[in-house]
Amino acid sequence: MTIAPPAASALDLLATDLDGSLLRPGDTGWDAARQAWHLAVDQRPTAVVVAASVRDIVMVVNIARMLGLRVAAQSTGHNAGPMGDLAGSILLRTSAMRGVHIDARARLARVEAGAQWADVTTAAGEHGLAALAGSAPDVGVAGYTLGGGLSWLGRSHGLAANSVVAIEVVTADGALRRVDPDHDPDLFWALRGGGGSFGVVTALEFRLYPITQVYAGVLFFPAERAVEVLRA
Repeated sequence: MTIAPPAASALDLLATDLDGSLLRPGDTGWDAARQAWHLAVDQRPTAVVVAASVRDIVMVVNIARMLGLRVAAQSTGHNAGPMGDLAGSILLRTSAMRGVHIDARARLARVEAGAQWADVTTAAGEHGLAALAGSAPDVGVAGYTLGGGLSWLGRSHGLAANSVVAIEVVTADGALRRVDPDHDPDLFWALRGGGGSFGVVTALEFRLYPITQVYAGVLFFPAERAVEVLRA
């Protein structure tokens, strides 16, 4: 889309004040910045901000509101399709925010919005703990969890969203909130499985489990016995 001069000036100012970076069409690195993991989705936003801090996220939400632009938050972009057309949007990439802290005594993990599951499972495993991670190590923790998150341990421990105890989120008014069962409980309820439309999540805190041994494998059945196997 064509950016009107006031909007372009506002984005210029934003670019100079970010801890991270802002890119627009024609900038060096533009195609890499706008690209999702899901390569079938051709993302063409007005601008991309690669956030390096919560402060960056607050500024993006505020400037987008002022300019009448949407904000589309994304870590890895494994599930980029449902975000739809990003024209008139700032694509807010959280992929640089990958901090992970493990509280082994409390069996809790606090992860930043760009963390991938490999970041969490490795750190938790050092303490004999496991998270309700998915099957791919490079999937973003935030997007997976906000969509519910079904792990290999789902039958015994439920969805990943069920183990979330607190969420740090920037809402549309630019406020950073920490929500849990006692603070903004309705927003906390909605975020745990309701998708990413209620704000920009900056960090998640969730329970870990003392699982030190995992048994895995695969079963193959002959095709000619498919009817018997499916009925069983």
